[in-house]
Amino acid sequence: MSETARILVGIDGGEGGRAALRYAAAEAERRGDELWLVHLVPPPTVPGVIDPYVGQTAISHDREIGAGLLERAAKEAMTLVPADRVTSTLVRGDAADGLVQMAAATRLVVLGGQHRSVVERIFTGSVVNRVAGHAPVAVTVVPEVWPSGAGADRVVVAVKDCDDAAGLVARAMSEAADRGAELVILHVWQVPTPYDGLSISPRELTEWDAALRKELEQTLDRARNHRSAPEVLVETRVEVRRGQPAQVIAAAAAESDLLVIGRRRHAFPAGRLGSTGRALLRESRCPVEVLPPVLDIVETDEASASRPAEMAGS
Repeated sequence: MSETARILVGIDGGEGGRAALRYAAAEAERRGDELWLVHLVPPPTVPGVIDPYVGQTAISHDREIGAGLLERAAKEAMTLVPADRVTSTLVRGDAADGLVQMAAATRLVVLGGQHRSVVERIFTGSVVNRVAGHAPVAVTVVPEVWPSGAGADRVVVAVKDCDDAAGLVARAMSEAADRGAELVILHVWQVPTPYDGLSISPRELTEWDAALRKELEQTLDRARNHRSAPEVLVETRVEVRRGQPAQVIAAAAAESDLLVIGRRRHAFPAGRLGSTGRALLRESRCPVEVLPPVLDIVETDEASASRPAEMAGS
């Protein structure tokens, strides 16, 4: 089977990981993909010189725990998809770095979300945020509370910048088409902080709303001509809302099958996950798919595109 037809599932032994496994299995059944279950055993963290016997004992214990988690996950996966489409790998190393590197051999990474306290995030860091912010392929984060088959036949794509969102919307259209779902293109705006106290007239709000809707409609037109757009027609709705972006988007997508967001293309480092994206991964009640920057390439003349450009002055 082609490596690009793999779905990598991060196995951590928690409820988030089990939700991720159920979601990934549904995706694999929909497209005929292989499930690749991966657990990363953390490297030894004891500083200084330790007794070699104690060190090896601890390492073996960690490996046994990881192998047990993978074995249980594989058994569950085989009840959801054919056994010959399930493989598992136990790796020792940093979880986030390892998953990012292994993601290159897949089309999708699926991880379980966990609602940790601020203190836990400070001391342990967020594997989910790091993988979603750096993986070369799409990363879907599934909340612990997500039940298999949940949703309302709706996919929501959150658009921040209409100028270069055609590729993002086209990918979301494909997700909606695969599910036979409606696509909601959502843009949320708020008054910049220095102007919070200024009064905005109803007329100005109406005009602003109309202008944003027009931009989103134009983005949708470009998305329909994008090379990654689905061939089938997808029922689509455009919505513009005002408020705190993460809160409004999370509420709008709460009962959806999937929320699609993109990483910042022009940020440093390239493709960084912004504060709104991180908040959505933490608070969303439905699965969130984070896409790496998608180029807004529409259909082109393949023959012309394949010809080398003429040198200036020739």
